[in-house]
Amino acid sequence: MTEIESAIYRKKITLLEACEQFGIPVEDADIPNLETCSNCSIWFKSVELIPDLDGNPICKVCNRFYGL
Repeated sequence: MTEIESAIYRKKITLLEACEQFGIPVEDADIPNLETCSNCSIWFKSVELIPDLDGNPICKVCNRFYGL
């Protein structure tokens, strides 16, 4: 994981906020392994998210509470 990925993993923080924390331009932020849950907006590894019925990635917690 890159430094920026470690900073946002399992947190509800925007990419812009994380880039400002580290002084990295948003255009240079490299986060190929992470995506946000489309419901709770927390960052997870792409393999930890499952698609809902509309094809949006959601985490396991949201899947249990809201279903697919």
